[in-house]
Amino acid sequence: MIILLSFLLSWLSGMFIILVAAFISYEQFGIIDITSFTVLTLAGCIIVIPLIYLPVLKFLNRIVNADKQFIWFPACLILLANLPVYFIIWLKNNDLYGWSEAVLFMLGFVITALIFGLCMAWKNKTRRKA
Repeated sequence: MIILLSFLLSWLSGMFIILVAAFISYEQFGIIDITSFTVLTLAGCIIVIPLIYLPVLKFLNRIVNADKQFIWFPACLILLANLPVYFIIWLKNNDLYGWSEAVLFMLGFVITALIFGLCMAWKNKTRRKA
């Protein structure tokens, strides 16, 4: 249940940052843009979180002690686990969207990885206290 709530919180945080950055940087940002960002980030998170983030976090949980998980979990997710996401965004840049949308997608996945890593570190810390 905690993993599902962490998934929703991290996806919504990433979506919120995308929307805030888009409203600040674009002159017009319509419902079609909002819907496309929402669908693409949700599909990306449904694929990335169970297939990449969770195995990386299970591996890191074994080798990183509890005191440093709040640093290592988000950092490894942002820098290492998101590499396939960054590559796919870069690869499909000219075909599906422009550079400004690619930056927004990358920013959204950075925030998603950050929040998901912090939630999993918090979950491990509360589990060890109990």
